[in-house]
This record gives sequence, structure tokens and C-alpha cells, in this order.
Amino acid sequence: MTVEDQPPQLPKLAVIAREAGVSVATVSKALNGRSDVSAHTRRLVAEVLERRGYPRQRVRPARGSMVDVMLQALDSPYALAILGGVEDAAWRAGVDLVVSAVCDRTRHGQPPPAWLDRIGARDSAGVLLVRTSPTAAQRAWLADRGIPAVIVDPRRKPPSGLPAVASANRDGARAATEHLIALGHSRIAVVAGRPGVPCATERLAGYRQAMAAAGLRADPRWEVCGYFQQGDALRATRRLLASLPHPPTAVLACSDSMAVGVYQALGEHGLRVPDDVSVVGFDDSWAAAHVAPALTTVRQPWPELGAAALTALLTDGAPARIELPTELVIRLSTAPPRPS
Repeated sequence: MTVEDQPPQLPKLAVIAREAGVSVATVSKALNGRSDVSAHTRRLVAEVLERRGYPRQRVRPARGSMVDVMLQALDSPYALAILGGVEDAAWRAGVDLVVSAVCDRTRHGQPPPAWLDRIGARDSAGVLLVRTSPTAAQRAWLADRGIPAVIVDPRRKPPSGLPAVASANRDGARAATEHLIALGHSRIAVVAGRPGVPCATERLAGYRQAMAAAGLRADPRWEVCGYFQQGDALRATRRLLASLPHPPTAVLACSDSMAVGVYQALGEHGLRVPDDVSVVGFDDSWAAAHVAPALTTVRQPWPELGAAALTALLTDGAPARIELPTELVIRLSTAPPRPS
């Protein structure tokens, strides 16, 4: 590192205190991660250091701080797996968690208004939004009070300025489609998720990229929507099979629950997995290993998503988007196509 590359020396505490509008003792506590300094005060000190060209990570998250975790619901195994990763990371960081759930389906996954009052009352160090998103007014309220927030596995396009942590959905779907192509399949259908949901859009894009890269023309009739639901995927696959003179030799279902619906529809038409049609899912849920035949699928790093989100929340200057890699898990539902 050259002299020019080195960060500037840390300003004297009195200078930081004057610019932040706090006492010297408070600055010292903030720099050393004392739990009796509010999240707002730590952010004021961090902003002074940033203006002077010093990395904001110098201000340590306070051990004993409290972080709020808002989940869309407590009945999702994926959300609970993410929460497990958050809990492990929180224990290592020495912070406490307050977990709340939206539960009200009529709110379309957005936190209730009273949620902000509770956050303000307990001086939260930050908010993790697991598969839920705040309204514009809620984002403004958090920003005005210097309370950082991070979205985990967003269900809609994250607002500008709000960091998000997600799986590499496009890469995962592309790898799944490439696996089918490598086995010799060319007539590959896809059962996509709900339109407008970021992960659904990314997975469909990954499928299309893999098909295009292999020089395969994807028939528009091969793309159907299952809305991430087993029943919808069952009906969509029925329509798919009824519309084609010959069934596809493989299907990419963009979630494991939809893959179960695909299995059902194929069975109704007398088609066997993988003898007649190979199937790949996405998520690596409990069902993936327990359906017959066991489902080849794309594993999402659920606990790691939670841990990465908490780390980003407690680190000033975190990137706007963090993607964690997925993994293709090959089981018994994929095989080379039958000779024509």
C-alpha cells in the first residue's frame, strides 16, 4: 500500500464529538461498541468519519444491541431457516433479536403501522425484513431516525437505497437447465413462479439464457406459470401437456412445491419420472428428498442468507445487493431422454 492509499489518521475525539454534536465520552463509547450508545448516535459518529475519508466500519456495532426481524409469516419453512441463520450470526455478534410476523395476508406482506412505534420505543439498531417489504412511509420513517434496514429474499423489487440479500436465482436456474441439456434434452418446458416476484423473474431468465446459449429454440408454449403453488402447477402442467402434440422430455419447475404438482400431472397422463420426463425443482425443500423419485433440485442457502443479511445490517457501507451461490443437487428425477 502506498502512502496515498492509506486511510487518513482517525480525527481526535474532540473533533468528532463537535461535528457529531455529542460528547467526547459518547464518541469513545461508539468507537468501542458500547451498548449504551443508541444506533442513531453511532450513525452520527460514523457519518463524521466518512466525511473525513475514514472507513465507516470503524464504528463497531454495540454488543447487546437489539435488532428487529420482521417476517411475512411464521409458517414458512424457508423464512424459519433464514431466521435460524440470523440467530446464529446474532449470537456471534452479541446482539439480541426481536422477531415479529406480519401474519395479516391482506397487507400483501407489508409490516403493520404499529410496528414502527414498537421499534422506536426500544431504540432498535436495525431491521431485517425477511420476505417482506416496508411501505414508502415506513422507509422514510426509518431513514429519518437513522435506523438501517436490509431485505432478505425479497418478494418484490427492493426499493432504491435499501440493501437486499438473495440467492443467485438466475445462476441456479441456468445450472439446472444446463444439467438437462447436458443429459441430451432439447424439449425442455418450464413452470415459472408468480410474475413480478424477483426470484421468479430471475429463474425464468436463467432458463432462457441456458436454452439460448445451447442454440435451442424455446417454444412459447413450453413456458407456463404455476405461481409457486402445487395446485397451480398441477393445472398449468395439465394445460401444457394438452396443448402439445408431444410432451416435453424435461421440465424445470421453479420451486419444489411446483415440481410436486408437475409430478402429479405427468402421472395423470401416464408419464413416468424420469423414464419419460425428467424434472428439476428449485429450493431443496424437505419434500425434494422425500418424493418418489427423489427430486433433482437447486439448493438455496437459507441460513447463510440470514447470516449475510445480519452482517450487512451491522456493517456501514454494505453493498446494495448481495447474492449467495446456489447448488445443484442431483437425485433420481433426471436422466437422459429416451431415444426417439
